[in-house]
Amino acid sequence: MSRRPLVPRLRPAPPEPRAPQPDAQPDPQHDPQHDRRPGSPGGEVQVRQARDGLPPRPRAGASPAVPGRPAAPGAVHLRRSTPRSSAAPSGEPPAAVLRSRRRTDAAGGSSPDTARRFAERARRRRRLALAPLLAGLAALLVVAGMAYAVLWSPLLVVREVGVVGVERLDPRVVPDLVDPVRGTPLARVDTGALEEGLEAVPLVESAVVARVWPSGLEVRVVERVPVAAVAAPGGGYSVVDRTGLTVLSVPDAPDDVPLVEVDLQAAGPGTVEAVAQVLDELPPELRAEVATAGGTTRDSVVLELRSGARVVWGGADSTPLKAEVLVALLQRPAAVYDVSSPKAPVTRAG
Repeated sequence: MSRRPLVPRLRPAPPEPRAPQPDAQPDPQHDPQHDRRPGSPGGEVQVRQARDGLPPRPRAGASPAVPGRPAAPGAVHLRRSTPRSSAAPSGEPPAAVLRSRRRTDAAGGSSPDTARRFAERARRRRRLALAPLLAGLAALLVVAGMAYAVLWSPLLVVREVGVVGVERLDPRVVPDLVDPVRGTPLARVDTGALEEGLEAVPLVESAVVARVWPSGLEVRVVERVPVAAVAAPGGGYSVVDRTGLTVLSVPDAPDDVPLVEVDLQAAGPGTVEAVAQVLDELPPELRAEVATAGGTTRDSVVLELRSGARVVWGGADSTPLKAEVLVALLQRPAAVYDVSSPKAPVTRAG
């Protein structure tokens, strides 16, 4: 708030006191009205008279009166102008009056500028109130658009399927299981169901189906390793893995795996499993020399080599050590190689 300038006000000098004269007569031309103080309350006449023969006390800031010398002007008193008591020299109303007028204009709506300001403030408040709602609506629309693009849009559907790890498996098996999901949005493909369907195939040991964005699937297959072929009761041969599980059924004896000769009724499935485990743990070069394998129990596995020699293997335990011993013994021609006790192997000529 600006302050109005200080306006110096001069006070008139008090009248010169007169010395008392005992025989003085009153001056008929003296008018007591000259001693009236302007602005005194009630218009009373203030006559400064001597007390006890002493001259009247000079006012503060005024020089004492000296007979025969004009009185000096009194001190200048500076007083702050107040909105109530003074106004600007130009006649403008004081600040308090202006503020009062502004409040009156605002209350009465008489000022067009004030009305515009109030309208602008109201619009600003409405915009601030609607901003969170608009932001939330925009975020909801973005999420809905992304959900539609991922789950229902034809832009991200399955178009390509890659298969890895298939060697012995029929090449038509994987496409037959995966083709039904072609054209389905990639995010909605049930990869777990596809993996279960692939692992139900006997030759498949495990399968992993992964999404390849934006429009592909990758199928990784781990096949079971055939280690032997067993004559099937109804004809043909069953190719089994190291656990004795049949992974293939072929009409003729395969050349890449040994033929297992086991009487399933007398020996039981445990014997086939033991034979398959021995063949699985043999080194590939040694397994290629085995023509047939069999046994009467799971602890009496016997191998027939392609050279005609016979190997007494025993149980499926310590197969790696027995394989090393057998490789060393094959350097010496023999008809029988007994490695059932690998630390005391035996060879016989006939």
